[in-house]
Amino acid sequence: MIARGSFAAGTTGRLEWGIAPWVQPAWYAFLAWCWWRAGAAEAVRAEAGPLPVSLIAIAPALIVTGKLTGFMVETSLYRLLWRGRGRSLPFWRFFCVVASASMTDVLALQVAGIAHRGPAGLAAWLAPVAGAHLAGGWVAGWSPAVRAAFGTAGLLTALRLGLTAHAQQKALGIPLRSALTWTALAWLATRMALLFAVDLMRGMSPLPVR
Repeated sequence: MIARGSFAAGTTGRLEWGIAPWVQPAWYAFLAWCWWRAGAAEAVRAEAGPLPVSLIAIAPALIVTGKLTGFMVETSLYRLLWRGRGRSLPFWRFFCVVASASMTDVLALQVAGIAHRGPAGLAAWLAPVAGAHLAGGWVAGWSPAVRAAFGTAGLLTALRLGLTAHAQQKALGIPLRSALTWTALAWLATRMALLFAVDLMRGMSPLPVR
């Protein structure tokens, strides 16, 4: 267990802007466009499913809005985590890292699209890169909640977590191993929260009923 304040004597780091401030409006617009395209592709794949047509039409905008909200929440959670340990994480600089690192998620969606359009068996080969949800076999038997929570786990997710941890290391002057540990724990906590939320929304409480 990592004790509270164990980094108090460590060196103070500094997180530089990953994207120059004067470039950021164009960069964020590009990110929004990428997520819009990704949302549109997901909506096309959902046309054969049970979603209402009206919801499919606005899905890209909902995804962009949801991602922006998610970036703000994720940045706030890390800031609160480190504030509780006596460290100050620069909000907007770290927000830039979180938003920029989401390009790995866009790439994962693109790889998943290639897998769906490709020949049989391609998805299983691409699963380690873009997420376990592409794998068949025993993974196909996962519940919808487990698939929603952990189905995106893959090398691209690991890359995003690594970028997030590296930014914390630079900002706080802490060992990379510690930053990776806290980042992994935060990711696991959010995944477990998502698992419970999906189950509860489906009317299936993940808690045993006595």
